[in-house]
Amino acid sequence: MRDSYAVVNIVRSIATGLLWAATCILANPTQAMSDVESIYYYQKDGSYGYYQTLLNRALEITTPEYGAAVPAMYNPGDNNATEARGLSLLKQKRIQVIFLSVSYIRETQFRAVPIALEEGLLGLRLLMINKNTQPRFDGVQSDDQLRSDFLVGFNPLWGDYPVYQHNGFKLAPATKYNLLFKMLSSGRFDFFPRGLTEVWRELDEFNKQYPDLQVEKRFAFYYPYPVYFFVHKDNERLASRLELGLKRLQANGEFKRHFQQHFGANIARAALDKRHIVLLHNPLLSVDTPLVKPSWWPPTTPFPTP
Repeated sequence: MRDSYAVVNIVRSIATGLLWAATCILANPTQAMSDVESIYYYQKDGSYGYYQTLLNRALEITTPEYGAAVPAMYNPGDNNATEARGLSLLKQKRIQVIFLSVSYIRETQFRAVPIALEEGLLGLRLLMINKNTQPRFDGVQSDDQLRSDFLVGFNPLWGDYPVYQHNGFKLAPATKYNLLFKMLSSGRFDFFPRGLTEVWRELDEFNKQYPDLQVEKRFAFYYPYPVYFFVHKDNERLASRLELGLKRLQANGEFKRHFQQHFGANIARAALDKRHIVLLHNPLLSVDTPLVKPSWWPPTTPFPTP
């Protein structure tokens, strides 16, 4: 998800918050800034611009009920904040919100805002392959063949690694991101599942090194893997505010427009209505995690039911 558009949205989100705060100061210069609540997050990378914008708008649109609040980056100089570090900061209440994929453990430890921020798109995966192996995929007659006859490259440290284990795939683990592309190019495994927002950017990025890589033409994977806002377990007020804000953005159409601006072109490029979508079970989710049919789901494919 690292692209120039995401970076532009970070700048836009920060600028919107600063402009709003400046307006408050002009209206009431002696009290305005003390009345603006800062909602801290740690995910400052350009790939998170989509979520940062939603956070900013959810806070803005609920100002009448909850008062003024703006997103604020925690420790902007820290370039090494890992996911584990972010969760630790949230537990310590040093940040107030985090945007992460859903799991039973996270829903137990934190308070989830149960609205899928990218309509479940994180769980849609295309297969990056060596173009010389496309004929093998053309000959696949069943989903089970993808499990029995093909080797999957994946990082065992990534959160959805257990999904592929649970669904019976043969895995070739590698913890170094760049190495996975080299291994795929040299034939050490058969395919590398990549997110819709990642796969073409990565092909462009690695094209000079590995010009033999491409997106497989027939298949896609899908497993329920929504991204939520999470807040501290005790912070019911912020959770309620964000849920109200997101529902208002859905109702007025802004949520859908924001989604389309970020993901619409890649969804169209994927031509999902012409692919066979292999449905995978996600063992990381609780039985209570709602499965909502996303707007991008192709009408030719039945949506999985619990």
